[in-house]
Amino acid sequence: MLTSMLRLGLETLAARWKVTLLMVIIIALPLTGYLVLEAYRAGLAHQFPEVGSDLLVVQSSGSMGEFYGSRLPADLSTELKNRGAGLVIPEIHTVTGTSPDNAILLRGVPLESYAQIEEFRMLAGRPLLTGDAPRLTMIGVKLAERRKVNAGDYLEIRGRRFQVIGVFSTQTYADYEAWVSLPDAQILLGWGTDVSVYVIRANQGLRAGEQLSFGASIVPQGTSNGEIVKEWKSFLDFIATITYTLGLAAMVALSNLLWRLVWMHRHELAILRSLGFGQGAMSFYLVAQSGVITLLGYILGSLGAFLIGALTETRAAGISTQAYFSPQVLAASLLFAILIALAGSSVPVWQISQSNLTALLRDE
Repeated sequence: MLTSMLRLGLETLAARWKVTLLMVIIIALPLTGYLVLEAYRAGLAHQFPEVGSDLLVVQSSGSMGEFYGSRLPADLSTELKNRGAGLVIPEIHTVTGTSPDNAILLRGVPLESYAQIEEFRMLAGRPLLTGDAPRLTMIGVKLAERRKVNAGDYLEIRGRRFQVIGVFSTQTYADYEAWVSLPDAQILLGWGTDVSVYVIRANQGLRAGEQLSFGASIVPQGTSNGEIVKEWKSFLDFIATITYTLGLAAMVALSNLLWRLVWMHRHELAILRSLGFGQGAMSFYLVAQSGVITLLGYILGSLGAFLIGALTETRAAGISTQAYFSPQVLAASLLFAILIALAGSSVPVWQISQSNLTALLRDE
């Protein structure tokens, strides 16, 4: 019985393939938008993860010191040590360049201690080592790909040539950074002995939230990651509103289409009811049509989302963010498609359950 209803539903859709195709496209649009939206959310979360380490960052209050905007004097390190900090590692974080296309995330690190606070994997060449000559840099794999350079090549930073001695990967935004020695970074920027941040360990006389001299404050490592994600939140929420509105419109359009098909075949359906096809079979007829249309829309929407994700990227402050189609994103988009299918078929199912069989048979 259900097989017969499924075949009838598919035959109905095939007979009116133009309107069916239009409905598939209407459903594919919000699904494409939803997939791209969630994939970019996942991409941001992947590049700017919550760190959850035992390290703290001392930065200029209100800045995003792990990226840019913070400048602190060398004298602050003495205060930190006097307050009980056993580990005090100065770093420079800033953005160099004149446009998004040539921007570079620059990180100045003390060669004797930077490996204590940052895990990385060398893909080519070697890391920076204590005693290295000036004008050497190790760069993240994404920066290497974007600038098409490798170990042994040269990279221009603020008008000066640095030899690339290694390419590394962290699988975070640091893959877009160029690491140089702290003195090299200070000379490049003309900062003297100033730095951007100090990295310290928690529970060594200092804690997150404290205010220090020179307008500095202490935050958990990775706080700047959250600030970057927040900057994108309003834009992504706006896109989400448009996507959900399109999804609601797709539900209404699907509901109207299914009821229209029922009305066009009301005599045939009434005869089937009189032959013993119950309400469950009638409901299956509608849900099957809804499911087929939505499945095709999901396939088309997924192909569109993958294409958009492959061809587009957002770039800011030297960092390119791309869509990340994780299993969670694909599962969430499938649930969204199922919601459209169920919501779109629920009203026609209810309407046909309330229809009078005798009236359907008499209706001309």
